[in-house]
Formats: sequence, structure tokens, C-alpha cells
Amino acid sequence: MLLYYVRHAQSNNNALYSETGSLSGRSEDAPLSATGKKQLPYLAAFMQKELQEVQMEGNGSQRNVPVTLYCSLMERTVATASAIAESCQLPLHGYRDIHEVGGVYLKNDETGERVGMPGHGKQFFTEHYPLLKYPEGVDADGWWNRSHEAREERPARARRVLEDILTRHSNPDEVVVLVSHGEFFNHLINAILNMPPNSPVWFEMMNAAVSLFDFQPDLIQIPYINRHHFIPSELITG
Repeated sequence: MLLYYVRHAQSNNNALYSETGSLSGRSEDAPLSATGKKQLPYLAAFMQKELQEVQMEGNGSQRNVPVTLYCSLMERTVATASAIAESCQLPLHGYRDIHEVGGVYLKNDETGERVGMPGHGKQFFTEHYPLLKYPEGVDADGWWNRSHEAREERPARARRVLEDILTRHSNPDEVVVLVSHGEFFNHLINAILNMPPNSPVWFEMMNAAVSLFDFQPDLIQIPYINRHHFIPSELITG
């Protein structure tokens, strides 16, 4: 199985931190920034080229490799994944557990308390992102609806996601694309590499960057991490 991990394009929260060095005033579920929207065509074109190459035999004939596209239910990832889905003509499946660490929450700047929020519901996504298939069994009025995710929960969630993906997609000749988040990427790659939870190593993923993992029977090959060369230099953001 080939696993493409795509970080979402720049969000308004990313832009806020880049401009101010602070997340004071952040949104609980930020949409894409103006720069993030400009990154989308470049990312979509790159993913289209990658998936076309996967479908090509060495002799130039076409293969029929199944491709599954997932995204978290945070708006910035749904918007990013929708661009890929449209460009590559793929169904888009919402995947609750690949959300960013902490979940959907607001922070009280005075007390530091992080308060969980509902998250967008099925009607919002139907109106704004019609390509998304809202997952079954998830509250239609808001997919989060719980308290802030504690730090100790995050490594276990990443391991759970990895096991779920490997179980669902056990065919070695298929492709999975996860459109997710920068900090969750670090928990997931720790799980892939069997590193200790909360290891003091940070794997950088720029906005709209792509990493590729090739799960073979006796080997995990990593062709690249944090590839973002396809984005013009003036649009590269972290």
C-alpha cells in the first residue's frame, strides 16, 4: 500500500501565528487563508500527476489501482481535500480520527482553559463542501462535541489510525491519501517508525506538503517527506 500524507493548505490560524507569533484570537476551526487558497491548485496538480504515475505500467499501459481519499473533518482539511478530489476525480471520505491534536476547542487567554466546541455539522459540509461524504455514526449536529483532547490520548489515537488504515487497506497494490494536520503527522510517523510516544523529534510538514510511505510485506520505504517543491516560493508557508 502506498500512503500519501498531505498537510492542509495554510489556514487563518496559521497566518495569524505567522504574522503575530501568537494564537491569541484563534478560531476553533479556521478556514483556509487567502494564501492557502492559492496553494490549492499547485497541490492538486501535483497529486494528480503522482496518481497518474501510480496508474501507469512500465510499458506505458494503464493499471487499475484503487485510490481512497480521506480527510479530517476540520474545515481546512476538507477544503484542501476537496481540491484534490475534484482534480483527481475521487470520492472524498471524512475520517473523524485524523483531526489535529486537541480537537475543536477555544482557549481562554486569561485562564488558559481549553474548551471543547461542537465542530461543523453535516449540513454545513453539504452546503459548502458537497464532495465530502460525511462519515456514518458521527453526530450530524457537530462531529467533535467533546472536551479538549489531552496530550496522552494523541499517540494512542495515531496508533489506532495506523492499525485501522492497514486493516482496511491490506491489498499491497492500492493507494490511500490522508489529508490531515502537521502535529498529528508527527504522532502518526512515530507510530509508523515505532518510535517512543512524544519522542523529542519533530518532522516538519509545510502547508500543502506531501509525504509518501510505501508499506511492503517486509519493509516500510519512505520515498520522501515534506515535499513542497511544486508550490511557488512566495506561497510556501509553514
